[in-house]
Amino acid sequence: MTPSAARPHSLGGIALMLATVGLLTAPAEAEVRQGSFESAALGRTVGYVVDLPSSYDQSDRRHPVVYALHGLFESEGFWERRGLARELTRLRESGIATDLIVVAVDGGNSFFVNGPAGRYEDLVTQDLIAHVEATFRVVPGREGRGLFGVSMGGYAALRIALTHPDLYAAVATHSAMLLESPPSRAQGAREGHMRAFHGAFGDPIDEALWNRNDPIALARQLATPAGLPRLYMDCGAQDRYGLARGHRALGRALDEAGATFVLELPPGDHGYEFVRGRLAISLAFLAAALP
Repeated sequence: MTPSAARPHSLGGIALMLATVGLLTAPAEAEVRQGSFESAALGRTVGYVVDLPSSYDQSDRRHPVVYALHGLFESEGFWERRGLARELTRLRESGIATDLIVVAVDGGNSFFVNGPAGRYEDLVTQDLIAHVEATFRVVPGREGRGLFGVSMGGYAALRIALTHPDLYAAVATHSAMLLESPPSRAQGAREGHMRAFHGAFGDPIDEALWNRNDPIALARQLATPAGLPRLYMDCGAQDRYGLARGHRALGRALDEAGATFVLELPPGDHGYEFVRGRLAISLAFLAAALP
């Protein structure tokens, strides 16, 4: 199965849902709240935002939840600041992803790895889940959880999908930071980017740590695709950082392992203009996979 042909059966339903955008309206408004919790993994308070649907306070039902991981030089506020909350509101008003709760957590420039900067993967896969499931009316367990990521967060989401397949039912990413080798200035990485890489992976970069966290390497080691979350990935074909090449490499590795996934490489560059233009597809994909 090639990446371009790797399509879950639900995509037809997603296309039908997207075709209805703008035809339906919801009278109530969603709400984005700020919060914080004590992270055992990091030993400090961590901030987050939660985007609640308008129906949250109108019943006692439980909702599916999508955990959103931000890009480099961002924080949990990216969900509103980059216009993603506004796009989700538009989708909800159109009858798409109406019941999803979205939670975005502050991961700094950690790449959400357990490394020199701290145990950020444990923050996402342990502390955050525990706090959200104890605080909000969400569907507990794997079946009620999705994972979403942009750029640095997309890299983390794909890695977590491969290393913790028991935690999330579906994962969707945009412009994930997929590199075919550890980054370097010689490859064109900017000074600020290299400082971030060094903070997360050591200076010089610890190649063993890098390889343990590289989604491409993990996919190549995948013995069986059984139990993987449903996967959706996209990246602009003109991505300025060359990430489309990394997506093709990951697609080949997943294809060779027999995994089912969706990979799209439409025209576009790196950035939130691209993400906002694709958000309806990724959130509809997640909504279709969750109860």
